[in-house]
Amino acid sequence: MARPEWIEVGRITRPHGVHGEVRITPDSDNPERFAPGSVVYGRPRLVGIAGARLQEQVRLTVESVRGDDAFPIVAFREIADRDAAGALHGYVLEVRSSELPELDDDEFYPFDLIGLEVRDGHGAVVGQVSDVVESPAHAIVIVALASGGEAMVPFVHAAVPVVDLVEGYLTIESGFVGGGST
Repeated sequence: MARPEWIEVGRITRPHGVHGEVRITPDSDNPERFAPGSVVYGRPRLVGIAGARLQEQVRLTVESVRGDDAFPIVAFREIADRDAAGALHGYVLEVRSSELPELDDDEFYPFDLIGLEVRDGHGAVVGQVSDVVESPAHAIVIVALASGGEAMVPFVHAAVPVVDLVEGYLTIESGFVGGGST
């Protein structure tokens, strides 16, 4: 599956104060994502009740950041007051996937796994990765089984010893994928 062009890195939840700052819920574990000088692009998340809202992106340059890492308060250079900040309520913040940092050989972005063929330890195709969800302990790979239903597999080396993005598959050890839904 092709990597998407744009990757969500956060959402603007609401304005903060009167000087144009906004609260953000980050979807990125990159500590530099919202550092001063970094650039993200905002776009409306929801469709309005009177019809489709414009889907054009707004370029936003981080001027300053403060507060908690889990819910930072960010000032963007392009946003001067509370009214402008309020207009961005609910905006999705994105970056181009080509701007993502390179990962180590044993690390993967979730969107790179979606669509991969899933094989058992003998090489037989058992399904396809339909989603990857985060859990407190580790990611979980959701497998749409060829036999019907789905399986949830912990994304740890003991369960998923092989991931080959070039060939388009991953291998799941027996005992982690059954024939029914979970």
